[in-house]
Amino acid sequence: MTNPYLIHGPAMISFSGGRTSAYMLKMILDAHGGTLPDDVHVCFANTGKEREETLRFVHDCATHWGVNVRWLEWRTRDVSVPLTDRFEEVGYNSASRDGEPFAGLIAAKSYTPNAVTRFCTSELKVRVIKHFMQSLGYKNWQNVVGLRHDEQHRVARSRKPNKEAWSNCLPLDDAKVSNRDVRAFWREQPFDLQLLPFEGNCDGCFLKARPKLWEIERTRPGTLDWWARMEIVVKGRFVTEYSYDELKRDVRNQPDMFAGGLFDNDPEMDAECGTWCGEAA
Repeated sequence: MTNPYLIHGPAMISFSGGRTSAYMLKMILDAHGGTLPDDVHVCFANTGKEREETLRFVHDCATHWGVNVRWLEWRTRDVSVPLTDRFEEVGYNSASRDGEPFAGLIAAKSYTPNAVTRFCTSELKVRVIKHFMQSLGYKNWQNVVGLRHDEQHRVARSRKPNKEAWSNCLPLDDAKVSNRDVRAFWREQPFDLQLLPFEGNCDGCFLKARPKLWEIERTRPGTLDWWARMEIVVKGRFVTEYSYDELKRDVRNQPDMFAGGLFDNDPEMDAECGTWCGEAA
């Protein structure tokens, strides 16, 4: 049988900074003897709101495994400028850490993304990587995504034909990899993603349930400040039912409401950023 981790270029391996996509990257590297073909690229798109633990994890994977990860950040929506000016290639030390790309996009749009209009992923990640690949001269390529076999609702969506320049490749689904396999792998490694189970890579993502956002603010006070500030700037909300200022106030008024590890065994937040959000518009 063909090894699903043998990737034929041109291809882009989407590295979200989560355990699942990192596992996929390691399996692909192993299948290629530790060195990827020249036309297979590993990309991490940083929104500026990834957790510091996520940035460190991406850096650790690259260092431990000897792979070149291209760190990319959004710069403009202006399609009149050259492709190379629409994003910037950065690195671990120079990567944005206070939401600068995300804030710039919100300012350009004059409103915040929400559950219906989830432009954060499509603009800050999908299109940034698309422009990167096009800037290298590729007209078509494989988009290698870390969706597991036990995520069939996301797998089915990703396997649908699209009109983009890429076709999706899902080696973890092909290899029938489950969340249990991924977690067993990381228990044996000398490093890991140092996030609590409920946290996730994007520190205050509006797709997280309200109790989880409460718990994030309770355990790491100030995490939701940036999100609340963005709502004030554009006079809007990420979530219709409540503002991020209200979330912060709730935690101030009842700081122990979720103390005690309520989400310790909840794997939901390990989902790759973007797999909740569907295909790019």
